[in-house]
Amino acid sequence: MKKLSLFLAALLTAAGAAAQNPTAYFMEGSTLRSQFNPAFAPLRGYVNIPGLGSLDISQTGNLALDNILYPRGGRLVTLIDSSVSAADALANLESNNLLSTGSRVNLIGFGAFTRNHKNFWSFDLNLRADMDAQLPYSLFEFIKRGQDGNISNIGIAVETYLEAAFSYSFPLLDDRLYIGVRGKFLAGAARAQLNYDRFDVALDEERWVIDAAGRLDITGAGLEIDYGTNDRGEQVFKPGDIDLNPTRPVGYGFAVDLGATYDILPNLQASLAVNDLGFISWSKGDTAVGNSAKNLTFTGVEVVEGQAVPQPEFDLDVLEFTPGAAAGSTRMLRASINAGLEYELWRHKIGIGLLYTARIREFKTLHNITGSVNFHPVRWFTLTGSYSVIDNRGGAVGLALNLCPNWINFFLATDLLTSKHTPQWVPVKQSNMHFTLGIGVPIGKRSHRIAAYVREDDKR
Repeated sequence: MKKLSLFLAALLTAAGAAAQNPTAYFMEGSTLRSQFNPAFAPLRGYVNIPGLGSLDISQTGNLALDNILYPRGGRLVTLIDSSVSAADALANLESNNLLSTGSRVNLIGFGAFTRNHKNFWSFDLNLRADMDAQLPYSLFEFIKRGQDGNISNIGIAVETYLEAAFSYSFPLLDDRLYIGVRGKFLAGAARAQLNYDRFDVALDEERWVIDAAGRLDITGAGLEIDYGTNDRGEQVFKPGDIDLNPTRPVGYGFAVDLGATYDILPNLQASLAVNDLGFISWSKGDTAVGNSAKNLTFTGVEVVEGQAVPQPEFDLDVLEFTPGAAAGSTRMLRASINAGLEYELWRHKIGIGLLYTARIREFKTLHNITGSVNFHPVRWFTLTGSYSVIDNRGGAVGLALNLCPNWINFFLATDLLTSKHTPQWVPVKQSNMHFTLGIGVPIGKRSHRIAAYVREDDKR
């Protein structure tokens, strides 16, 4: 039990720490907008500050952080910790608990308008990471209460890769329609997937019986496993016995982003994009596979009214795997769809926007609707306020700021400012969180895409 608890605690803590921010979608002028839709463009060309050009971190799912982290004795502990009662830990869990995190760090980024001030091209080198976890209520009930039952659909998937992307957008139909395409070459750094299709726990008066079937599949450079031997003389390993040294790619792939904007009326624009349509093929030679098929019995358990009292403290060997045959694999990326509608008022100084987003994650597709009010009284300043409804479960208030005068391009967007925080400044009461930051230097020609921003003497 201790090893399973430590494993889940590490997962939940990592998930609580960390993709696209819907508040930033209508953040006019920012260099980040084209990541949502390659048909978008900033107001000027740019060169990003390496590592700070665009930092985008998000967490989505159906769990708020205060369902995972609890203050105890001046520190934060996970719901697995013994200081958290079973009643508190289980009170707000769903039947199927989903956690998804994503991050994108821009390492190199630059772009510019062509001679006509309307066609725009850009190049970006990004480091990306995604994690998805699916943890059923019955698993936590077993850990906290010693409750038996049929536990299934435990899954964890992690993927990191480097993305080199070139995008180009151009006008059609007398500038009413803009088309954008981004081609992306992908180099996989590491990936892992753990699934338990069966984790059944039976309890009688004096013993536990656990019947589990699972699989661990991991790919990474410098993959080394410290194998051991079980009681039957079989070669086995556990997740803690795996060591990686991700200094080179272990998979390659390709993806595209496709986008368009269309001016339905002079002040009404619709936009649509499908992002991350692609795959990564992972190397067979850098992959390790483990299978877990366990039927374990633990005796000496006191049972009162169908539950173990006290909670048993045994070393759960169900996370022990026997080596399997490795194979190369091709896996699709986690694609997303963005569909927006924005109406401009008062000579392009105020915009009202509505955005629908669908993100196809490992275990479930997540849906999001965001309404926003966008203030841009001058072309180098945009302030956005938004409210998002996530999967019909609740909402989040977002704020975004973009500054793009002649000497800097700075943007910041988050939906954490209005949320409740712990003394450790960890946001709670919110199951979906986003943070976006970017700093760059404007260069080259200014855009002529927005008529209200074009000056007669604006030749650069």
